Amino acid sequence: MSSPHPDPARPAGTGSGRRILALHLPLLAVDRQILIAQAAGDADAARHWRHGPAACHAPGPRGPMITIPNPAARAAGVRTGMTLAEARARTAGDILLAPADPRGDRRALAWLADLADRFSPAVGLDGDQGLLLDITGVAHLFRGEAGLIARASALIRGRGFSLTAAIAPTPLAASALTRAHAQAQAQGHAQAYPPADAAVVVAHDRAGPDETRAALARLVGPLPPEMISLDGERLRRVAEGLARLGIRRVDALDALPRSSVAERFGPGLLDLLDRLYDRAPDPLHPRRPSAPVDVRISWAEPIGRAEDIAAATAALVDDLVADLGAAGLGARRLALSVHLVDGRLQRAELGLALASREPRHMMRLLAERLDRIDPGLGIEVMVLAAPVVQPFADLDRSLPGLGQAPLSAGTGSAAVAALIDRIDARLGNGRVRAVRIEAGVMPETAIRLIPAAIAPQRTVRIDDGPHRVTAPRPARLLARPEPALVVAALPDDPPARLRWRGRLHRVHLADGPERLTGPWWESPGAPAEARDYYRVETEDGLRLWVFRSRGSAGLVLDGDGAADDAAATDDWFVHGIFA
Repeated sequence: MSSPHPDPARPAGTGSGRRILALHLPLLAVDRQILIAQAAGDADAARHWRHGPAACHAPGPRGPMITIPNPAARAAGVRTGMTLAEARARTAGDILLAPADPRGDRRALAWLADLADRFSPAVGLDGDQGLLLDITGVAHLFRGEAGLIARASALIRGRGFSLTAAIAPTPLAASALTRAHAQAQAQGHAQAYPPADAAVVVAHDRAGPDETRAALARLVGPLPPEMISLDGERLRRVAEGLARLGIRRVDALDALPRSSVAERFGPGLLDLLDRLYDRAPDPLHPRRPSAPVDVRISWAEPIGRAEDIAAATAALVDDLVADLGAAGLGARRLALSVHLVDGRLQRAELGLALASREPRHMMRLLAERLDRIDPGLGIEVMVLAAPVVQPFADLDRSLPGLGQAPLSAGTGSAAVAALIDRIDARLGNGRVRAVRIEAGVMPETAIRLIPAAIAPQRTVRIDDGPHRVTAPRPARLLARPEPALVVAALPDDPPARLRWRGRLHRVHLADGPERLTGPWWESPGAPAEARDYYRVETEDGLRLWVFRSRGSAGLVLDGDGAADDAAATDDWFVHGIFA
């Protein structure tokens, strides 16, 4: 049904040419119960969840209520929102029930989204029961859209989940078509489990804009209005109002004057219609931010030999370097994803101390991780991404003295950076640390050790920032100040002797105090923390950095210059050791 007189306020189609694949899992919670029963070795429960009436439930206003019934329970008349007593009455008590687990369902959906990365660089979640994949320009890698749908469906069903699938020019249209098909199956009381294969494709990937728009209108037009949004409850109320006007299809709604629709139901409904019909932008929000640069390779026949994996990695590195060079970028992080035939996913991430697009260096780093890849039954897709990049011309001073030089030079700062990368690649990310200066007064807050691969892009100096150091600092700062018992001649004098870590040390030389006061805003209504620091050298050659909290009573020696350790103050601490 279409409007005989086009509304001048109706926007024209975008003609974006996008192709979005929606995968809807209407029985996600039920499928998980089957998998849980199988993992527990309970074959009877798994069989009942498959073929007998069963459902998940959650708390409701009238007590526990059914959230998702399986097909057998639906055939017996069990519906979402029904109380458990009603469900038991409909099935003569022969219904298997389990509490709903939304958090577990979301984890399962996130796991499936990771597996779906092999089909698209942009994978988003479609509510709590579906996935959206932007497959624009990638279908040819899987022998066309039919082959891509077949492989994606086989992957999901192979993990034990039922689904419906659709390809459309917009995420909203693809999602609505899958949910409408799942609802039609549920209303048909389908007994087969999982439901039969089904896919809806709007036009095809080589169709022109007019042909695609006509096919889209033909398929989404008969949908009920409540199908065009995940917010079903709100749209259900709108649909009830439309039904009173005799409007039960999307195309009939779209034929109404836009001003009347906006006045009665709000402009949000018009926005949904425009997104559905590809007349307005309909963004897909990836679950993970897309990498600035990534390349992938897939095979019709999976690979598994170490030589083939190394050759494929080298080809990916060459392609990545070419794309980085075209964009004037260098990679600071590499991420290799390996998708196996059996659905497993293996990842390896590496950080680089300097931005690089040197293929030999990248390949050398990745080679350290290739031996850890278990190809299993074979690898069908490999993806190499640079999730963190920077302009290659920028001067990178992640570590003192490091400049932007080709990593193949083999000497100087570039060789240091290459060594850091190789240590991280072999021993694990973050094993090599760099110093980052923080805007803190207290010593433990002024310096942080962070992985060298993500170090700040500037030279590290201890006197950077507003809190400049005015006295020497120890080469080694303890993880936290350690208490010490101290004897001092006068309250403001440096220590005369101290007991630390169970040993008594007599002080030979001392210098100080240096007073450091903490930020006043961290202790509103109370005096800020203050410390008096001393540099002391003991008779046995130990050089320590000690402090006393401000306000200490101190300790005065007796006339003979002697004092007992029992009389020592307990607010002294050792904070560092000088070289």
